[in-house]
Amino acid sequence: MIEMIKVSRTYEPNITALSDISLSIETGEMFFLIGRSGAGKTTLLKLICNMEVPTKGLIEVAGYNINQLKGKDLAHLRQKIGVAYQDFKLLSDRTVAENIAIAMEVSYKKPRAIKQRVRDLLDQLLLADKHNTITSELSRGEQQRVALARAVANSPRLILVDEPTGNLDASTTRQVMELLNRSKMAGATIVIATHDASIYQQSKHRVMELRSGTMHSLTRGDL
Repeated sequence: MIEMIKVSRTYEPNITALSDISLSIETGEMFFLIGRSGAGKTTLLKLICNMEVPTKGLIEVAGYNINQLKGKDLAHLRQKIGVAYQDFKLLSDRTVAENIAIAMEVSYKKPRAIKQRVRDLLDQLLLADKHNTITSELSRGEQQRVALARAVANSPRLILVDEPTGNLDASTTRQVMELLNRSKMAGATIVIATHDASIYQQSKHRVMELRSGTMHSLTRGDL
């Protein structure tokens, strides 16, 4: 699903966020990317979904060189990618339901199917009572769950999640991971950037660490 070959990203004047990253993530894999704040996790996710472009190197997503796609081709691929941003990027003047529905509306899903999917996701994330609440009135933890629901709503082939449990207690974290696992079982490839050891230490999924912009493989003993 994702192939990165010798990818680097630098910012002016001379800041190296990522250096010579090579990484393959298989279709249907759940992959954990760990590292301290500033290690480059968010930058890597932005490169995968073409929010930023690499300074050098090749990035392929679903067999496409994502940095060469333009117009309709890029828009079509982006519809297959769901992103839950660390800063949420919710529409603060819209309701919870409207925020989640947007991802499906751009793909021309039927209104009845959209309404049912929104309700199902809110039930799974213990947010059923927030259906008609304006998102700016939610707590940060609630906003975080709404952002995740929006990311998975359209059943994308690739889901990128940036710090999904940073504002959540243990019980709500469990609900979030159950939702992501259901998406994986449905065939999605999932990349989770996190510093929350509780969600990957007991997992059987692959974990790699970014340190100062370089990638390091980890064994179970390292966790």
